[in-house]
Amino acid sequence: MTDASTRELAQDALSSLADGVTLVNDAGRIVFMNPRAEELFGVHAGEWIDADAGKFFRALAKNSTVGDVLAARFAQQTVRARELPFLEFSLRTPREKVIQAKWFALQDANAYGVLWRDVTHEKEVDQMKNQLLSTVSHELRTPLASIKGFATTLLRSDVRWDEATQREFLRIIEEESNRLEELIDNLLDMSQVEAGALRIHREPVQLRRLVREAVENAQRRADSHWFVMDLPAELPRVWADPRRIGQVLNNILENALKYSPNGGQITVTCEIEGETVLTSIADQGEGIPRELLERIFDRFFQVDAASTRKTGGSGLGLAIAKGIVEAHGGVIWAESEAGQGSVFRFSLPIVNESDFLENQDIE
Repeated sequence: MTDASTRELAQDALSSLADGVTLVNDAGRIVFMNPRAEELFGVHAGEWIDADAGKFFRALAKNSTVGDVLAARFAQQTVRARELPFLEFSLRTPREKVIQAKWFALQDANAYGVLWRDVTHEKEVDQMKNQLLSTVSHELRTPLASIKGFATTLLRSDVRWDEATQREFLRIIEEESNRLEELIDNLLDMSQVEAGALRIHREPVQLRRLVREAVENAQRRADSHWFVMDLPAELPRVWADPRRIGQVLNNILENALKYSPNGGQITVTCEIEGETVLTSIADQGEGIPRELLERIFDRFFQVDAASTRKTGGSGLGLAIAKGIVEAHGGVIWAESEAGQGSVFRFSLPIVNESDFLENQDIE
């Protein structure tokens, strides 16, 4: 194989890498930039080949979130790459992303290359893991403290509690135990949703009954809210798992109660749309900024972390609701504006004759 063929093969290999690559010669000029680097930075290689590498780095820095600070770090990196081969920075365009850069030496003196890797997803996963640990530890600590405190109090040998007080303490212990059980169930459900293994046992269901039961349960927990149900006189049966759809209704109603702290009306409606029944739950709460609407069904996502700390919750309810609805072949979404309340809607398929012929569990 000739030297030219070897160079061509090497260039093809670099061009096909999933990470970006930039090569700089010993004169400090860019001699190669692969397609992935062009994509990452929104540039054309032809504009930068034979250009001063420092100028390219300054252009990247200008598009970053720290500007001149990154420009100085780039300049330092070229002379201290052996000691500090890695550098991470955030770019604003062509879309927000976190880039990890790794310097490596070439055979020619002072020549080097840089590998550019988009680590945005990895950063989001790390953040999600931290959020999981923070949320779960917080949600576990509160009921555990109550259970331990009241159990210890009941076991004190120097005090005799009357029957009413004992029953109240035991009631609190039971409620806090239920909170722990709910958190564990939510974590298990979320793991099944993500693994695509959520068990759905579908059957013809009267959605009216499920809605009434969910509203009655929510009403018992509401101090300053009132509920309105707008259900058609005749509502067709839907093809659904009654326990799972009850879980969806409970999760959305719980969310409505939690994020409309000043009370107000919560309205539940059902209407027929084509071959589906559309259920809507509207509150008069704080609302959700429009730019966050697409993220509210992400697990552990919090519109307002401080608010969530006050109100409690694992941050899994809406993510689980989305997984359940989609497992039924339906869709779920939210409509809202900050300060104007929110409406959550989801659809379920109406029962028809062919459904009965295909009546089987979905694993």
